[in-house]
Amino acid sequence: MVFVNIPYYVENDRVERDVAAKELQLLDIGEGDRYEAFAAIYQKRPRGVRFDDPKKAVLLEKALSRLGIPYRTTPESEYKYEETTD
Repeated sequence: MVFVNIPYYVENDRVERDVAAKELQLLDIGEGDRYEAFAAIYQKRPRGVRFDDPKKAVLLEKALSRLGIPYRTTPESEYKYEETTD
């Protein structure tokens, strides 16, 4: 299992959303993975995408590199959030 962590940086907002969407649409990854990657790019709370197939993770990494979006690959998510109960 591979997790592509996509931290938020202000520079991410400089990437036009339609350009990022088109770049992700070209990838041979699941629709849910595309959605998660797109949301992670622009979400201020860091997140990422989990892949069972490392080859698909590499496809996302290459797309992020072309877009100039920073990422880190780890075995598990680096972003653990506590759920709050009201």
